[in-house]
Amino acid sequence: MMAAEFEMNFQQLPVAVVENEAPSLRGLTQTLTDLGCAVVWTAKDHESAQQQADSSLPDIMFVDLKLLHGAQANDYRPGWNLIRHLRGIAPQTSIIIFSGTPVVDEIVLEAVRLGCSYVVKEDLWGQEKDLIAGALLAARTRSVLLSNEVTGILDTSGNKSKGNGTLTDRELDVLELVADGLSNKEIADKLFLGESTVKTHLSSILSKLGLASRGKAAEWYRQHYG
Repeated sequence: MMAAEFEMNFQQLPVAVVENEAPSLRGLTQTLTDLGCAVVWTAKDHESAQQQADSSLPDIMFVDLKLLHGAQANDYRPGWNLIRHLRGIAPQTSIIIFSGTPVVDEIVLEAVRLGCSYVVKEDLWGQEKDLIAGALLAARTRSVLLSNEVTGILDTSGNKSKGNGTLTDRELDVLELVADGLSNKEIADKLFLGESTVKTHLSSILSKLGLASRGKAAEWYRQHYG
């Protein structure tokens, strides 16, 4: 597809960008403008993004997961909580996660469940316009676009679920916190998951262990790992 065709597809399409790294923000904004989009606002942190989204919702939003600098640069909670907030107030707005590596398995699973595309920044090198255009086209048709690394995580997760019934590392993480007495919400916050994902893990754990209750699962964990 030629550049002129891209511009025709996205002529004045309202888009917002949440990105805390100035070079990435400039680059993505320029690419979107070149494609014919109207970048209605940008934000560099989750607080200002939430304020702007509460008053002005575009058709599509690009959201970086890593919205903190320095020692907390691997804290995904601000970006992930923003995405959850947006899903709550604007289910019609398409969200494209735009983030660097490493890619977090559980966030990928929850993002796909929420219908978000997931573009890894490193995959854009040399083909920015094509990949961003692909993500925009997917958003307009209510489908998703996933970077190769993200697709690989989904494939690995699917293979694990077809295994021999043993608990995965993440299921053990969840079960350890259950044994510590944490609620589903507390587990979700600690592991950067959605509560629905925690419930899914618990259901899988009980099925694999042949147990009927959360309490029995906690007792099993303490016997085997305590």
